[in-house]
Amino acid sequence: MTAKMSSRDRIISSFKHERPDRPPIDTWIHHEVESRLRKHFGTDDWWQIREELGIDRWDGLGPAIHDPEFEGRKRKNPNNGRTEAWIDDSTYENVWKVRHKIGDDGRYEQWISGPLEAAENPEDLDKLFRWPDKSMIRDPENYSKRVAQLKSEDKFVTGSIPNPFKAHWEMRGFENGLMDYAGNPELLNASYDKLYEVYGEMVKRMAAADLDMVCIVGDFAMQDRMMIQPDSWIEFDKPRLAKMISDARQIKKDIWFFIHSDGNIMDVMDHIVEIGFDVVNPIQPECMDPSEVKRRWGKRITLHGGISLQKTLPFGNPGDVKKEVEDLINSCGRDGGLVVFPSNVLQPDTSTENILTLFSTAKNFRY
Repeated sequence: MTAKMSSRDRIISSFKHERPDRPPIDTWIHHEVESRLRKHFGTDDWWQIREELGIDRWDGLGPAIHDPEFEGRKRKNPNNGRTEAWIDDSTYENVWKVRHKIGDDGRYEQWISGPLEAAENPEDLDKLFRWPDKSMIRDPENYSKRVAQLKSEDKFVTGSIPNPFKAHWEMRGFENGLMDYAGNPELLNASYDKLYEVYGEMVKRMAAADLDMVCIVGDFAMQDRMMIQPDSWIEFDKPRLAKMISDARQIKKDIWFFIHSDGNIMDVMDHIVEIGFDVVNPIQPECMDPSEVKRRWGKRITLHGGISLQKTLPFGNPGDVKKEVEDLINSCGRDGGLVVFPSNVLQPDTSTENILTLFSTAKNFRY
């Protein structure tokens, strides 16, 4: 049996495909579920609750885009904790002038509009929107020192950006954004040039600050297939993502890269691995078989996910949850390369009992 490891060493060991004492654990949690857990454990100390559950010490610290127009309208989004510019009590916009509205029950939100919905050609991009540029990026104060401090506290430090695929369609509208691949590639390329310039700079700053990992987050697949043709992703998205990764590794050779997309991305997994992504999330078992992903790519990537959020967690009993967690670890984690993670945000329809079973099973597992 492997000796007990620190949280940070456990994560790094698994990413290096070495056997840790137990699999690392991570989660994203809906704010209602977080409130339930605070009540269950009788404390508002979220790090203490995470420790009790066995969730490892992941922490985030990244640059942000500063828009002076937002001053006076900024406050935290109760759904995700991010600071947004609010238009009214339920509607906010981000620095890309994309608007979202929180539903009446406060649980979820929806896309409302983007600034480039009416664009027809590349020239319209600058007519319709004042694009953020690299001069608007602000690093956290004493960035490198704060990263070093977090690491000294046994934390694995990450930063994140939206996947430019999602950023583009949010600015254009979903139908327009997808149609650009086939019907308006000049506009898509011009938009991507602008998005990748800013996000690429943010990623390079994360590497220079010595972050452990960069996360690129935003769905580009559905339950059974990708949102666009795989050949289109390979033509437009792959080379830009490859350059982003390569540029960062010119600064910090050993920085890890994480990619998130719900759904089935099997058609481009070879390409995702080829360009240097190290961690793939969330491996929804209804969409991608974790065992197959492990068999085909497990020597080169870490699986970050794999626990059913559509079936087992909301509708199973604790025995079902325990079995699924153990089966996942046994099939995908015995040589490292696995982080136990629900296949997206833990939702209010999952019982506290099932949540506690999920984490306790992984926490108490020993190789």
